[in-house]
Amino acid sequence: MPTAFISRAQSPESEFSCRLQEQGWQVTGRSLVQLSPLAFETIPACDWIFFASQHAVRFFFQQIAIANLAIPPVKWAALGAATANILSAFVAQVDFTGTGDPASSTAAFMGQVAPCRVLFPAARHSMQSIAAQLNEHFTILHLEVYDNQPVADVPLQQEDVLVFTSPMNARAYFTQHPLLPHQKVVAIGATTAAALKHLGIKKVSIAEEANERGVADRVVSPES
Repeated sequence: MPTAFISRAQSPESEFSCRLQEQGWQVTGRSLVQLSPLAFETIPACDWIFFASQHAVRFFFQQIAIANLAIPPVKWAALGAATANILSAFVAQVDFTGTGDPASSTAAFMGQVAPCRVLFPAARHSMQSIAAQLNEHFTILHLEVYDNQPVADVPLQQEDVLVFTSPMNARAYFTQHPLLPHQKVVAIGATTAAALKHLGIKKVSIAEEANERGVADRVVSPES
């Protein structure tokens, strides 16, 4: 039975696990990053609030409820469909949903939205890849809503395929363990792939879609 590891906690309903198990794979999933909320007392004045991850959505609205903050009239953006789905539970309308890929999502956002103030609630150690691309034309504001730190003791994974869902997950693993000779590596997107190559992983397959479905499809045919 082929085996796969993904650096994300999996539930029985997780799309990655379901898609692979249907095809006879054994799946292990755990995050290699520890997350904790960061308090904030105000929301900077902005026209758009842009979320690049599901975690950012959850921690942002968690703190909004705790601090009883009023959200000014804004428009809402999400990097991809999964983040938009989480965001839709908190807002009446998600005004922009990207592809899940930072580069194409940034291009689409710039094509639809005039220069304005865009707030990015994010992790303390966020790569800020979208914000960096928008910075030339938009006023970019950052709001740290959660801390993200690599797990101290990461177990060695023996699975046939290792799937990494963020640069920090990749660094947490490969700063402690080598890639085994039989293993293949899949990245959820180009940013994670770049981090893996910087860590010395020469051959990395990148999912066509930056979501669990995309990485599951790439696991099944990593050479395509």
